[in-house]
Amino acid sequence: RTWGTTRCNSTAMGDEEPQTQDMVTEPPEPGAGLDDADEGAQAQKAAMATQNKMNLQTAPIRTYLDSTVVPILLQGLSALVKERPANPVEFLAAYLMQNNPQKA
Repeated sequence: RTWGTTRCNSTAMGDEEPQTQDMVTEPPEPGAGLDDADEGAQAQKAAMATQNKMNLQTAPIRTYLDSTVVPILLQGLSALVKERPANPVEFLAAYLMQNNPQKA
């Protein structure tokens, strides 16, 4: 890991000459961080899930559907074609509810 200096240029109101500040990034202190590696992994996983959820909220419609609905819908339609029930809409609805991947 390399540690370096970051330069920030800022101009105060009325100043014509930019002022330069040096900000030094320091390494973390020894022993800093989580005591429990499993807790860290769980926190990382939760953060990624939150980020993915946020990404889906801003994704184009096709990407959103491909990531959330299409996989389970295709599985349900395949089951529907194999079974060929008398009421296909109810069958598909029941299949989707029983196999919901977001159900915890």
